[in-house]
Amino acid sequence: MADPVRPWRRPPPPPPHPSSLPPDLVARTKALRLRLGDPAGGGSETRRRARTDYDHLLVQVADLLELPGAPDPDLVIGRRILTTLERSLLEKSIVAVGVDIGVRHAPRLRQLNSGPWLGDRPAAPAPAWRPWSQPAPPPPEPPAPPPPPTPRGRRDQLVALAKGMRRRLDFYEEDDRLWSTKVDEWCEDLDTYDGVLVDLAPLAGVPAAALPEGDRRRLLSEERVALEAGLARAGVDLVTPRERRG
Repeated sequence: MADPVRPWRRPPPPPPHPSSLPPDLVARTKALRLRLGDPAGGGSETRRRARTDYDHLLVQVADLLELPGAPDPDLVIGRRILTTLERSLLEKSIVAVGVDIGVRHAPRLRQLNSGPWLGDRPAAPAPAWRPWSQPAPPPPEPPAPPPPPTPRGRRDQLVALAKGMRRRLDFYEEDDRLWSTKVDEWCEDLDTYDGVLVDLAPLAGVPAAALPEGDRRRLLSEERVALEAGLARAGVDLVTPRERRG
């Protein structure tokens, strides 16, 4: 195309057509490329020599095609090999003009948004694009708390707890030596046992009972025995193995 500012200047000649390349040069370049596979990396001395020959042929092809940015062959021949970046750019430029040198470029690049990998590994989906003016979605609601236990389940829990507390109380009575050091623990366990009996009574259909108010926090012995007898008549068995043996 003529220069509109300086029409007397001749337009530059078109670049050489790929068909003008010597066939033997293209054939040797393709053969070495297929032989090397991936020209990057180290390898044996034979592979390094083949890579050096391939670089020289690659530079000659680029020079004959007058590709922009192609290195000068005289400068490259004085070095051992091209850098990986120089070699990759030359190969892509040569393939782009239609010369087959045995290169199959399949870069492992991910497409825009949530596209798959161009290789053999799938890509994770990208988050959906949201404009800045659109408010963020509300956070998910927390999970609902578990439902309270049914009366039957609550009764079974209290029965198991009452049996465990009775076994602890029997343990204190089996060894008199514990009384000198375990009186506080025994009192706390007895208070807990009385509270479990009071909570269990309405679930078992026994007339309601309550812990006394004021300083006396536990049941009297006769109150405890009467409450245990009422629970036994209602079908709640709190007898421990020690009492059965006795």
